[in-house]
Amino acid sequence: MVFSVDIYRNRINNAVRLLKIFGGDYILVTPSPNLIYFTGIREETYERIMFLVANADGEVALVAPQLVSLPRHVRDLAEIYLWSDSSGPSQIIEKIAKDLRIFGRIGFFEDSMRLSQLDYFREKLSPEKIYLLSKISRELRYKKSHEEIMSIYNSVKITEKILQEIYNIIAPGLTERFLATQIINLISSEGADPAFRPIVAFGENSSEPHHIPGDRVLRVGDLVLVDVGVMNSEGYVSDLTRIFHVGAPSKELRDVYNVYIDCYNEVLRSIRVGAKASELDLVSRVCISDHGYGAYIKHRTGHGIGLEVHEPPYISIDSSDVLEKGVVFTVEPGIYIPNKFGVRVESNIAVSDEGEVLELDKLSREIIIF
Repeated sequence: MVFSVDIYRNRINNAVRLLKIFGGDYILVTPSPNLIYFTGIREETYERIMFLVANADGEVALVAPQLVSLPRHVRDLAEIYLWSDSSGPSQIIEKIAKDLRIFGRIGFFEDSMRLSQLDYFREKLSPEKIYLLSKISRELRYKKSHEEIMSIYNSVKITEKILQEIYNIIAPGLTERFLATQIINLISSEGADPAFRPIVAFGENSSEPHHIPGDRVLRVGDLVLVDVGVMNSEGYVSDLTRIFHVGAPSKELRDVYNVYIDCYNEVLRSIRVGAKASELDLVSRVCISDHGYGAYIKHRTGHGIGLEVHEPPYISIDSSDVLEKGVVFTVEPGIYIPNKFGVRVESNIAVSDEGEVLELDKLSREIIIF
């Protein structure tokens, strides 16, 4: 599925609508998930200037280096201005500032913009005030459309396939680094990109939630934790975690896992439209603590996914987010016993327009034994 020009156009129009409500004169979007959201452009131009600008009258321009390969549909969204390395973008920006009447006005700038580029735009546009674009984009991106949920679902399906393939790869003697490399190769073979560097942790290393794969060799009796996500051609991501085990798990591991999955399921049963994200996190913490493992909680219960691996809603004790129709997020509490093992299963959950809770991944959450 490819998003239509109309979808991108409506997104820009909605941003302009909010721009007027918030009293701004223009938005300025540099390469980022927001630029993907508004245009479908995924290319990163690094130090070269590329940006989308839209004023409060709905006039839209895109400035890009000549070497960029722009999707064809972008020409139906904005006036295109290309610059070369020999000429630079200065004269184009001056023209746009005049034609779109944005010089010296109030701008909403991309949050993740490079500081050097921010200084450059301050010099060229002399904004009266600068606000973060997330004030606008967060409201637009928080609730996903049916098309967005389907795109995330497609990424989830690819990730499940890769996790199933891992079963055929894992064997005593291989290293964490080797398995992580094989996962990246599998992602590429499915025509996708890694959403983040895969987490592969053997044995005691699984007690570190964001362990970096190293040269630890897999041995019989080891738990294997794999956290992997993919980004599809539309820029939407998945984020799943499953645990494997070489041989029969110990009684201690089974006892911890049984507690874990009971608490995990309790969180799933608490998901509903109108629920506070902090309440879901509290459900997880109380349940795990009541079973005596509260000291082994190291992170929040989940986070939103979409064009970014971490975005609202944040399923955290200090979150002010509220679950609404259209939100998509992970559920991934964890129990991490130092120098022994960590237990974490991660699923991707969506709330439909009808308020139905959808578990996008169907792969077993049990310990996968081989």
